[in-house]
Amino acid sequence: MIGILRYSAGNTRSVQRAFERLGIPVQLVETREEILSASGLVFPGAGSANAAMEDLERRDLPEVIRSLQIPFLGLCLGMQLLFDSSEEGNTPCLGIIRGRVRALPDSVTKPHMGWNKLSTGKYAYFVHSFVCEPEDQSLITMTTRYGVDICAGIRRKNFFGVQWHPEKSGDAGDDLLLSFVELCK
Repeated sequence: MIGILRYSAGNTRSVQRAFERLGIPVQLVETREEILSASGLVFPGAGSANAAMEDLERRDLPEVIRSLQIPFLGLCLGMQLLFDSSEEGNTPCLGIIRGRVRALPDSVTKPHMGWNKLSTGKYAYFVHSFVCEPEDQSLITMTTRYGVDICAGIRRKNFFGVQWHPEKSGDAGDDLLLSFVELCK
């Protein structure tokens, strides 16, 4: 069973509905035991980095997440928390991917909200004010352009992340979620 992490930040219910619409059973998970029993973990994201990390720390989940061997998919904030740190509240994050999360440059309107074309040629829905900057650029799987090139997808081993919201991105989002399900089999 694929687990969707329920925590103080996140668009958990809309992600759950997206999987249900695709006919894929999922379970909301909150504890170490529930996470470890999942065949894959989706880490939804909406909210602030510091509040999300405080909630994860309070429940002793960072080390569990870092040690996962199952497929992991971070969505928006869920992707950002994979990095070493975030400028949002000067927050130490999970440190699974070396690099930082920085505020969008002042030259663009914040937040970045709406549809943007991915380097894959598909369109995806974005809502964010921070961007991921991995030290190892080869981990970037897709980009988008919003005044500057933005990391829109990343992968390190079994950890995947996208800056956009697949649950709101129509066919591109459905394709991503279905591909993730295949990895969890």
